[in-house]
Order: sequence, then C-alpha cells, then structure tokens
Amino acid sequence: MKNLLFVGVTIMAILTSCGPKTSSFKLTGKLDGAADKVVVISVYDQNGINVKDTIEITDGAVNYTTELAEPVFVMIGEAGTRNTVNFFAENADFTINGSLENIKDAEITGGAAFNVYNSVNDLSKEINKKSDELKKAYGEAGQAGDTTKQKAIYDEYQANQKKLEEAQLEVVKANPTSPASAFIISNVYGYASVDEMKKGLAMLDESLASSTYYKSLDEKVKKLEAVAVGQMAPDFTMNDPEGNPVKLSSFRGKYLLVDFWASWCGPCRRENPNVVKLYDEFKDKGFDILGVSLDQKKDAWLKAIEDDKLSWNHVSDLKGWGNEAAKLYAVSGIPHTVLLDKEGKIIAKNLRGDELHAKVAELVK
Repeated sequence: MKNLLFVGVTIMAILTSCGPKTSSFKLTGKLDGAADKVVVISVYDQNGINVKDTIEITDGAVNYTTELAEPVFVMIGEAGTRNTVNFFAENADFTINGSLENIKDAEITGGAAFNVYNSVNDLSKEINKKSDELKKAYGEAGQAGDTTKQKAIYDEYQANQKKLEEAQLEVVKANPTSPASAFIISNVYGYASVDEMKKGLAMLDESLASSTYYKSLDEKVKKLEAVAVGQMAPDFTMNDPEGNPVKLSSFRGKYLLVDFWASWCGPCRRENPNVVKLYDEFKDKGFDILGVSLDQKKDAWLKAIEDDKLSWNHVSDLKGWGNEAAKLYAVSGIPHTVLLDKEGKIIAKNLRGDELHAKVAELVK
C-alpha cells in the first residue's frame, strides 16, 4: 500500500525565498512539440508531487529562470501527465534538448549535484531494465506452473534489487557532502527500519543536516522511536461516525488493538475476518479494538464497517493519508496494527492472523 519513495518538514520555500541570492536555476535549450501545451515544473517532496511553476516555451525555445532555496528533485513535463523528465536541480546553469512527446529521453546537463544524482539514475536504468525482464519471466513461469523456476527468478530479482541499493550507496559514500546524496539516502531508507535509517543518515556529512531530505528522514526516525515497542502510546482524540470525540487513553484498563485501515485497502479488507474472530473471542476478556480509518469518503467507510461486520469502536478524520493519528504513529502502509497493554504501553506492532491471535490469547489468559 505504499507508493514510491520519500519522506515532516514542508517544502514551501523550495522554489521561492525572500532572502538574497547569489545565483539562480537557469534552464535553457529546445523542447519540440510544446506549442499550445502547458509545461510545468514540479518538486518531489515528502508530500508527493507539487506543481510549482509553468515554463513558457516560445517556438520550441526554453528560457526559464527561478531561484532555488536549496537543491531539490524536480520533474518537468506536460501538465496532467506522467510523461516527465526527472533530475536533481540546483542554482546553476542547466540545458534541456528533446521533444515534449518523449521528454523522459531529453538530454539534460547541469551542476555538480545533478551529476551525482545522474550517476545513480544511469545505474538505475540499467538495473531496472533487468528487473523488468525478470518480472516478465516470473509471470511466464507462473503461467506454465513452474514454481521451481519462479523461485529461482524471484531470488535473482531480489539480488538485482540489492545490487541497485549497493550501487546507490557507493555513490553516496563517494559524495557524502552532496545534497543529492541526502535525497538518495531518503530514497533507499525511506521505508526501512529505524536502525537502517540511522545508518543511512550517518553516511551523510553534517553539512547536510539542514537539507529537506535529511530533515525529513531524521524526523521520521524520531517519530518511529516515539512509537516503538516499549514506549507509551501517544494519545489522540478523533471523532467516531456519529461525530463524537473518542480519546485513545479512554481505553486504559484493557488490552487494545489500534487498527489502521481503510475501505479501499484490499489487504485490510482481507484481514478483517481474522480481526472479527479475534474480537468475538476476546472482547469479554479485557480486550478491545479501535479502528482508525484512512478513508476520505464517509459513505465508503461506513459501508465497509457494515459489510465486514466490524462491531468495535471506529474513528476517522476523513483525511486519507493525512490522517492525524496515522501521522502521529508514522504509518507508511496499511493494514498497520499497534497492540497496547492495559496502561497504554506499546507491546507489539503489525501482528496479523495467527500471530496476533496467539499474542492476545497469551495476554488475556
């Protein structure tokens, strides 16, 4: 249930700043096929892709200038499409040459940070091409019913992905002061364990501590540490379907499963029958559940509760991935479960199925 890569500080000032600047991001060159098209430049931060500006192109000529508050990953392409060219930008002279139709293949030149990231990008293209071939072969083996071959292909695929990670880290090791390295580390370790995130941050020079990407990953580490097993569960209040506020700490005195889910989440819905059985078996033995939905549409949320027969307490602020409790608990994928003891201390995370049943049975015996 995860999407691509990146990890919060805001990036509001990435492309604008009122302080004095000594240089600018200047993009010149030629982009054919852009007549009557809206070409935009976007930034990619922990909140996803945000369109920041429109690039005027006259007779195919590109002549765009702005000031960057810091080096940043950008995408340029036709508005409303995924056909973009992606690169690491900074206050320096850049060139672009190509066509809008095939902009992902446009030739780009730029500054030092651009070159560092581009070396990773070149490696990624080569390794990802191999991964695509392996995915196709895996599917063909599955259609043929050859599970032995599938296993071998899967192992090769995993080794190929590991090769990509190692290649990226070698670039970081060679360029520990480059802002692009902070971006690479946030990519590689964005969904890793806390220890691995710390390992990644330790590879970066302290001069990068003010980088958006460094700060984003560092903040994620702090959030995850605050909700680690053994910590007291951070309290929150959120409304139930009737609009009544429900406070997490009001469940003290019972073992509590905080279940982050959503009506649109396939794995969540498939897991729900197991959770129903768990609740029915232990609800009278000092065990309870609080469902926290990452839905945006109330009707869909309530229908899923009814359809799946989820008879415990439910809350949501209907903000989707912006759910305040999910952000507090650093939830990056669902289903996501947090099991609390009677005092509100976190005793386990992300248990499901038989493993979750066994743990609750052990607690309430």
